[in-house]
Amino acid sequence: MKDLEIGQVLSLRIRIDYFGVFEEKHPYLILDIREEDNIIEVGQLHSLEGKMFEAIDNKNKVIFNTNPQETVIDKDSFIQKNNTIMLEYFDGIEKYRRQKDKLSNNKLQNVIQAYKEYHENNEIPENRIVYLDHIEIEKLNR
Repeated sequence: MKDLEIGQVLSLRIRIDYFGVFEEKHPYLILDIREEDNIIEVGQLHSLEGKMFEAIDNKNKVIFNTNPQETVIDKDSFIQKNNTIMLEYFDGIEKYRRQKDKLSNNKLQNVIQAYKEYHENNEIPENRIVYLDHIEIEKLNR
C-alpha cells in the first residue's frame, strides 16, 4: 500500500494538547502501522544532549546511536513512552520520512516492547493522546 515501515522515522511538526504546536520539525519513530484503521502510531524522539536526567525517567526509553551504528538516528536519543501519537496513514505521508533506513531490529524490538509495557501499566492522560488527520498534518508541515 504505502511506502512506510515500522522502525523508520518521520520528520514532522505536530500538535500536542499539553504543549501546542511545535515550532520546528521533530523526529518520530514509527512504532506501529495499522492499515485496517489507516493509523500510524509514532513515538517522539529527543536527543540525549542536555537531557540525560530526563532521559533516565521511566517515561522514556533511551536509544543509543552505536552498537550497531544507526543511520536513522544521528545521535543518542530517547523516545517518550508517555504519549500516544497517532497519525492518519494516507497516500503521500511518506514524503515526511527521513530516509528508507530503519532502526536496527534489536533496538526497535526493545523500544516497541518498552512502549507497549508502559501503555499497558500506566494510564496515558487525555492531553497526551493525539490524533492528526492528513489535513492537519499537511497544514502544519507546509
